[in-house]
Amino acid sequence: MSTKSRNPVPLRVALLALAALAGSALPRSAVSQQPVEIAGRLLDAGTRAPIAAALVSIPALDLSTLTNANGAFHFVVSPGSHTLEIRHIGYGTRTTEVEARADGTLSLELHIEPAAIEVAPLEVNVEWRPSYLEQVGFYERRAHGNPRSRFYDPEDIRRGGDPLIVGWRNMSERMLNLNRATSFGLCRPQILIDGRRDRIGFMTGLAHHRIGGVEVHGEPHKVPGLEPLIRAGGEDGFCPTVLIWTRQWLTAAELEERRIVLCEPDPGTDRAPLVVEGTVTDALTGLLLPRATVTAWITEPGGRRREKETTADDNGRFRFCDLDPRTDVSIWARFAGLSGELAPVSGETAPVTARTAPVMRDLVVPIARHGHVAGRVLDLQRGEPVPGAEIGLTVAEAGPVPGDRGPSAEAGYLTTSDEHGLFAIPDLVPGDYRLAVSHPDAGVAGDTIPVPSGSTVDVRVELDPAPPPAPGAAASAAGPRIVAERRHPRLTEVGFYERRRESATRGRGHFFTPERIRALAPTRLTDLLTEVDGLREVCPRQTCRLLSPSARRCSHMSVHLNGTLVIDGRAWDFEQGGVDDLLAPHEIVAIEVYLRAVSLPGEFAAPSNRCGAIIIWSG
Repeated sequence: MSTKSRNPVPLRVALLALAALAGSALPRSAVSQQPVEIAGRLLDAGTRAPIAAALVSIPALDLSTLTNANGAFHFVVSPGSHTLEIRHIGYGTRTTEVEARADGTLSLELHIEPAAIEVAPLEVNVEWRPSYLEQVGFYERRAHGNPRSRFYDPEDIRRGGDPLIVGWRNMSERMLNLNRATSFGLCRPQILIDGRRDRIGFMTGLAHHRIGGVEVHGEPHKVPGLEPLIRAGGEDGFCPTVLIWTRQWLTAAELEERRIVLCEPDPGTDRAPLVVEGTVTDALTGLLLPRATVTAWITEPGGRRREKETTADDNGRFRFCDLDPRTDVSIWARFAGLSGELAPVSGETAPVTARTAPVMRDLVVPIARHGHVAGRVLDLQRGEPVPGAEIGLTVAEAGPVPGDRGPSAEAGYLTTSDEHGLFAIPDLVPGDYRLAVSHPDAGVAGDTIPVPSGSTVDVRVELDPAPPPAPGAAASAAGPRIVAERRHPRLTEVGFYERRRESATRGRGHFFTPERIRALAPTRLTDLLTEVDGLREVCPRQTCRLLSPSARRCSHMSVHLNGTLVIDGRAWDFEQGGVDDLLAPHEIVAIEVYLRAVSLPGEFAAPSNRCGAIIIWSG
């Protein structure tokens, strides 16, 4: 495509006419510089085929044209030397010098070689998929594309560095956000490592090189095939969940490459070094803590202090090989941001010929915390508490306590329900336990319950006094059962469970736990509250109010949201909205209902609550 002279012939005529008009005014030497023609043809050097659509230009004169189908091109220029520039996508850029004489037309036949075409590098991303992650369904779930799920593959984790791509605090915040976002945001986030629940917080100490994949699911029940996997790990398929797939994804060679090798003492030293070795374990469970950091605090004879660090291997073993025996040494370990106590090491001077054995010092770090069990035993048929029931608890791995025999003397923990059917077993090592409950008149029940680190598990035991069905007979739909619920940490802080326990002994209030709210699945808050006997809903217009007939001269109940009075029972214009306008049911964690002012706990006793109160706790 020509940019300056599309047709050289008119240009030639114009130049000749211009010269004729100016001839009388120009010197003789200038008149003799008549325009000349350059007529050329562009051919392939190998095939001699014409090259069409090549751009031929004379940059100095700002002239250009395209070769036609026969490869021909044409210019009208002044006599002299000119540089031709040829451009073509298949031949690249070529330049040549030509001499145009005034005595005639310059005919050219140019042969050029094809040029290698420079193509931008083609980036092909080939995703490496470890077979382990394929087997557990990681990529299949990722392909499903659930908007409330996040996936981190090995490459993501490598880029994230150490510690994990989203450190423990960030992960906690992320999970809490997911917890609020899901319609089942009534339970605390749960963590599974390789399909097993993380009871003592090992996730906080996992380095990125040990992790092959991470899945964060806000609504795991909506991801095909995921809920059975979570339930197999002993968790709830409706609760926000983090799945961590660890170093099983590495090959044997990679494991060996990343293995921590403990040091060996140097036999060539003049003085026998002080060698200290041992293991790092969790203080409560005794589990080994891999890759824990161990620090030696060294005090030299002059009083100067310094530190030396090493890392425990994947089996939780550590070793210092070159400590000076003339110094005072104390060691301590850290894991997952927690530290253990100092352990002193006595250093003594020893000659080379009397080399002593390593000093053994095992270290502990308080990772896990005690769990607790609190429960109540009820008669299934009458709904009344069962006092005097025997409760036995034993570690599940040690062998179950048969439910039809009741607790035995071999059970790890034994207790009895009080007059209100209540019992408590505190300070348990985290793990799975077998609970067995029996009463001579009310029957027996048994089941395995999980006790997480630092949590209290509420247990509701319903005993059926009816005799068991005869062999071959169909079992009744009703029967003895044990329901275990892990306490919500925020509800523990605000005293919800303490008030519920006190209400069980005095009959003061009605309590809706997260699990009960989820089971009832109400569409409106009032649908949930009217489950309370004696509480009725009145809707004179579009806004409904809740009335407690047991309280005299009261028109409606007060409502507290997270400890703050939001609807004053004494003076509230319900044209502004009612309890259903406060929150959606899925945003509520728990509810307390007190039908009368005299039944209110001390912290909620106020003139505004003389008609009773509804206490709502949101997520």
